[in-house]
Amino acid sequence: MKKRMIVLTVAISAALMVTTGCSKEGNAETVPSVVESQTETESTDAQETEGTEEESKDTSEAAGEAEGNLGDTKEETELVKIWGTITEVTESTITVDNQSGASSEGEIVFNIDPEATYIIDSTTGLPVSGDEILLGKFEAYLGPAMTMSLPPQTTPHMVIVNIPEDSQAAQFVVSAGAVEETEEGKVIKTVDGNSYILTEEVQISPYLTRNIVMLEDIGEHSKCLLWLDSEDCVEKIVLFAD
Repeated sequence: MKKRMIVLTVAISAALMVTTGCSKEGNAETVPSVVESQTETESTDAQETEGTEEESKDTSEAAGEAEGNLGDTKEETELVKIWGTITEVTESTITVDNQSGASSEGEIVFNIDPEATYIIDSTTGLPVSGDEILLGKFEAYLGPAMTMSLPPQTTPHMVIVNIPEDSQAAQFVVSAGAVEETEEGKVIKTVDGNSYILTEEVQISPYLTRNIVMLEDIGEHSKCLLWLDSEDCVEKIVLFAD
């Protein structure tokens, strides 16, 4: 009897140990299960995130390509303005004498890319072809790329041509924000730190479209041509499409 009690006691103790052990092992087994579930979830999330990032990247690249066709705003904020005289014009090049002191001084050859270069008549604000360009005054807006050849060559972003001797050239600017109301009147501030006061009779029109535009359409990074009067106030604006 005593022996059976001892055996029974040992059996009960063993059963308790097994029960306790299963509880701990159950927790231990549950953790990998949760970890595995979390890992699967994280893996799924990572795949979804990766897919989203790839889609976002593809969308961003597509948007970048579309924007590149209209001009890169960041590049336009880094443009260098030069001026001087046009000395020669061919079907695909404009040779100038840079007298601005900026960029490469003296002779520069502009390689004209119809897809990347605006050539604008300073009086009308309309694009002109090579045979309409007159020798004489010019202003141009250049990016940083220029060959080390002699003379140096570059593809300009914009060239303002046919500038009357007795007037200023139209100014190409990228706005820093919306037109502001100040004590001096309405003002356009540009990304290069300049400010232009608008006349009360300022006229605004779109570039090459019949759309109706207003001063309220000018916002951050809007690209504009500005015509200044004798007091350097803006009397005419041509607004480029974003």
